Amino acid sequence: MRHVIGLDVGGTTMKGAVMDENGRILLRAAKETKVHNNLPVLIERMAALIKELRDQSPVPIESVGIGFPGPFDAENGISVHSPNFQLHQADLRTPLAKLVKLPLFFENDLRTAALGEAMFGTGREVSHLIFVPLGTGVGAGIVNEGKLVRGSHGFAGEIGHVRYPGLTAPCNCGKLGCVETVASATGIARLARERLDKELDANPRQAKASPLFTLCDGQLERITAEQVATAVEQGDAVATCAWNEACEVTGWALSVLVNVCNPQLVVIGGGVCRAGELLLAPVQASVQQYAMDVVHQQTKIVLAELGADAGMLGAGALALQATNREQGTVKL
Repeated sequence: MRHVIGLDVGGTTMKGAVMDENGRILLRAAKETKVHNNLPVLIERMAALIKELRDQSPVPIESVGIGFPGPFDAENGISVHSPNFQLHQADLRTPLAKLVKLPLFFENDLRTAALGEAMFGTGREVSHLIFVPLGTGVGAGIVNEGKLVRGSHGFAGEIGHVRYPGLTAPCNCGKLGCVETVASATGIARLARERLDKELDANPRQAKASPLFTLCDGQLERITAEQVATAVEQGDAVATCAWNEACEVTGWALSVLVNVCNPQLVVIGGGVCRAGELLLAPVQASVQQYAMDVVHQQTKIVLAELGADAGMLGAGALALQATNREQGTVKL
């Protein structure tokens, strides 16, 4: 049995695991990141976490897979641009390899999560899958015939930055009206906050009696997508309006992916997917409305299985695939 380390590097925390080729986690560890524009410190912390896992592992480690946020040049181990760490064209491979002394394999963190779901999660039985996490932002990890789709420069899957007709909110990418401004945890919270603010101006007594107002303790700037989902379940009209818009835009974005990529499976992940059927049912209905029937009928849309472990497992899968591709040990 082969064993690797999978590392999922986030802006606040990096999580790592020792795992086998069946996706079984033998050991876990985590370290705080919160490093901005300081590559040496980030490299030191990544190396320390890998060393901790390697030292405590009951089995030998053959390689390390790493999922890193932002557009990434996987072949050369270079972070093209990572807003989380304020890095641009940063070489991670060279300094980390000097400290770790193991084969290193890198990929954008969204794609490693897609690979995790494809190999060890909901997509175990399919070879054409799209993983769409709905969290702070929105993206798409595409697996086609068992292989990750990166695009010519590693930017494939940026569905969150496709403009939806009629939207005008500014996006972090610098454009207006992107899918991400609505179909994300931050987008859902923004929609609900703006609608509740208008309701407070028009009918303050009724607005203050609403479940959403109560859930956020009257502090609209603290509204979260989770609170919006809870308020929807309690019959809040403002929350329901915001939620329905987000689900429709999400379904529209997925219909674009379905039409263009013709996957067997679309897997919705990220923090918003914890809403379960409250999210899945209206998104499925929206996809059915917008996607081409003959394509939609052949595509299942489901919720992710692996949760927060998808990135770690996918990073480990990346290492497994890369180190034994010739023998064909790892297959999707």
